[in-house]
Amino acid sequence: MSVRVTIETASKAEAERLAALLEQGAKPESWRGFGVIRLGSRSEAETADVIELVAAGVERHDVRWARVRYDDDERVFRANGRR
Repeated sequence: MSVRVTIETASKAEAERLAALLEQGAKPESWRGFGVIRLGSRSEAETADVIELVAAGVERHDVRWARVRYDDDERVFRANGRR
């Protein structure tokens, strides 16, 4: 079962930092001033891995926030203690 995953950030630069942590096909774009990464996931386990990488990336790579949308769900991650 294929799952479409969309990751949104506050800027394209932040999306680029997160895309570097993800698979080769993760290409950051800019949409209405926000950073966006769209990619496909082949399973629930792969989707969970993407979510885990984004959560870690927000904390480690100076990303203010990231929203991960998949299926009918979404998760929001915010950097604690900064900005």
